[in-house]
Amino acid sequence: MELRRFDGRRVATLRFLVDEGVSSDGMTALVEALPGRHEVGASWMLKALAEAGALPSDEMSRVFASLPHLTDPDAILHVLQMARHDPIAASEFREAILPLAGHPRLLVRVWTFDAYCRTAAGPGADADRAERIRQGMRHRSKAMQARARALAREFGVDP
Repeated sequence: MELRRFDGRRVATLRFLVDEGVSSDGMTALVEALPGRHEVGASWMLKALAEAGALPSDEMSRVFASLPHLTDPDAILHVLQMARHDPIAASEFREAILPLAGHPRLLVRVWTFDAYCRTAAGPGADADRAERIRQGMRHRSKAMQARARALAREFGVDP
């Protein structure tokens, strides 16, 4: 598998594989690579498949189930970014998302905020999401502010 040759930076080979199409068995193998030595490359490919609408919801759920066990911040980031493609599958694992709000890496915290907002459900969820988005817009980090503005547009939250 090409994951063994992935250097953690150059994704051209991984992009080529995704563009060529990944079989059902290939998707299963990618999910099974989480967590593990190849979790960054596997999570990158799974995210690309999700973005293309080519990752079935059951596989997406298995990806989110791996979240508490991932160790590399890039792999965690890739999985968090997948929440926008299947918030229902992600919401099953909301409890695994919440602790990442204190992650040392800023982008992981930003995308944890995004996943948290997308997985809000139940009574009062809309009001809670709106308040969290407004808080994000006042955050000291420009990256957090930008993500909050994008969420505000998407969810119709008035600043």
